Amino acid sequence: MNRRSFVFQSSGLVLTACVSPALAKIALPKDKMDRIAMGTLLYHDRFKETNKNVLPADTLTLMDIPQHHRDKYGVKKLEFWSEHFASNDKGYLTDLKAKIKTAGCELLDVQVDSSPFDKRPCDLASLNEELRLASIQKVKDWMDIAALLGSKCVRVNPGTVKGTVQQSIKSYQELIPYAKSKNLIIIAANHFGIETDADKHVAIVKGAGTGLYTEPDFGNYNGAPDMYDSLAKIIPYAHIVSAKVALFKNTANGVEHTSYDFDKCVRLAESLGFKGTYMVAQWGNNTPDIDYEKVAAWTIDHLKANITA
Repeated sequence: MNRRSFVFQSSGLVLTACVSPALAKIALPKDKMDRIAMGTLLYHDRFKETNKNVLPADTLTLMDIPQHHRDKYGVKKLEFWSEHFASNDKGYLTDLKAKIKTAGCELLDVQVDSSPFDKRPCDLASLNEELRLASIQKVKDWMDIAALLGSKCVRVNPGTVKGTVQQSIKSYQELIPYAKSKNLIIIAANHFGIETDADKHVAIVKGAGTGLYTEPDFGNYNGAPDMYDSLAKIIPYAHIVSAKVALFKNTANGVEHTSYDFDKCVRLAESLGFKGTYMVAQWGNNTPDIDYEKVAAWTIDHLKANITA
């Protein structure tokens, strides 16, 4: 398959333009909200797992998120960060899955990092074979959790800068069959490691083969001089785009994003043919008086203004 083709998503079905002549006959979502998802990252200050100082009245849990996002924003596609899982107990996960269903939502992605109950290191690119194999096992354990919850994807980092592209490819090639057995797609964001070099990011995805895609993250490039060039390299291999915003300032009319040209990023993705889901997220040290509900609404409004369908 030509990996320059773009991933299209309709009712959970993944198609590529180069191998599916019938694509033109399949209706893509007419409601722009069908292309917008939201995770827990934007609300990380309201989770006790990631903010020990959160007040009880302000606290959110994963159990709250499906109904919260559906009621407040009309968002039905969700992303859960591993840091926000209170447990990996089957009973807890079963109850969480029921909350997703009751809210009429679906879990699109689980972001695999550490968690309150899982502090194991993870480096798929490591030259230390013991660490690399242990990292693979950690990812598989999280794939089991994601599959139990009915997630469509898992976000798995390619590895640290101390590792190599070849080791990362080797690890993903070992993980892809397991992911497929769980009906999961693996996505790799430009997060913090070896893949911050866009050329290496692409090399890993192409080398690993079908079953691994990028998750271009606007906020993780965050205004770097080559930000838009780097995005242009990894967007053609995207399954999900992380529409992550960073810093905001208050204005007379609400809030304004100050870190980079968010609208330009969305228009770039659209111009390159991306027709998948944009994940609303935020990360950055902001002033205490920023209203993150306004941040979420701003991001959704700007996505709707710039996506084509």
